[in-house]
Amino acid sequence: MSAHETHHRHRDAAHPERRHQSHRGGASHETWRERILGYATVTATSALIWFWASNQTRHSADVNCRVHFIPGSSENQLVGPEEPVSVRVQLLGSKGAVDRAVSALNGRTLDIAVGTLGVPSETGGHDVALADVLAQLPLIAESGAAVRGVQPTSATVAIESLTRRDASIAPRFGAARTSGETTIDPAKATVLVPSVIAEKLPATLVVEAAPSAEMLALLEPGRRHQIEVPLVLPPEVAALVGRARIDPPTARIVFTLESAERTLALRQVAVQVAAATGELAGRSVTLAESDEFLRDVLLAGPEDALRAIERGEAKVIAIVQLAREDFARRTNRKEVSVWMLPPGVRVVSVNGAATASPSVGVEIGGTK
Repeated sequence: MSAHETHHRHRDAAHPERRHQSHRGGASHETWRERILGYATVTATSALIWFWASNQTRHSADVNCRVHFIPGSSENQLVGPEEPVSVRVQLLGSKGAVDRAVSALNGRTLDIAVGTLGVPSETGGHDVALADVLAQLPLIAESGAAVRGVQPTSATVAIESLTRRDASIAPRFGAARTSGETTIDPAKATVLVPSVIAEKLPATLVVEAAPSAEMLALLEPGRRHQIEVPLVLPPEVAALVGRARIDPPTARIVFTLESAERTLALRQVAVQVAAATGELAGRSVTLAESDEFLRDVLLAGPEDALRAIERGEAKVIAIVQLAREDFARRTNRKEVSVWMLPPGVRVVSVNGAATASPSVGVEIGGTK
């Protein structure tokens, strides 16, 4: 044994409390580590229990979406209402399940085919309980949430069986004028109409390729154009059929546009005289009796503007402006210089003459 080991052994023998304290200190160190580990384990376990309990607590939430009923596997059906039904769904379940369902539904349009999710597919009207339908929807069923209620509670689904009819396609340009050949691709279409009125339709059915007035107004006259336009039933057939489906819904037409304007003939238009207030002082101005109105005035312009004139919502007035020289010379005839017209409307002719400035008789009286 070395002298160093002998020294330490004698020191421990002389002071036995040192050896005791050394063992006690080691035990204290191990207990502190165990306590920290124990605290961490308890804290984590408590958090997991709290999270689990929170997630299992029943929650509810409302969400807005739209339900759109569409034909099922059969293409020979017409399903109403055409527009989606706006609904408010009340959901119930754990917080996680409700959150998943809200995220899946919020603001969406849900296409529900008739013949699925408990919705009937037979012809006729059906009152459908929306809560029962939505509860079977995979988006909700897979979330784990339950449907507690829906407002409105039900929707009426109307189903009609359709009959297929072949139809030719013809162009319709309204008031616009075209020149040369107009081609349409495709040349034929299929019309699906309610079976109950199919026999009332004409033997030869025609649908129209009809560009709107707004669409035509954007096209340059005098040029060849190629555009995709919707296919529609002629007005008289549409009034008979009501709802129908056209396949394909559009066609491509190629045509040369001469004018996108519509014309309107007015039997008469009032004439008014205008002059500076100072020139009229002490004077009188009258129109020749035969010229108080202009006859047979032909206008051209956008469809909506001409319709406003027809309905009396827009006025048309011819104005004769008299200048100082007219009063000095006692002018007895003056041309129309200004027209009060809706935007985009112009005068084509007056009383058969291609002019917008016909002259009218005036009589200036009095002295200044």
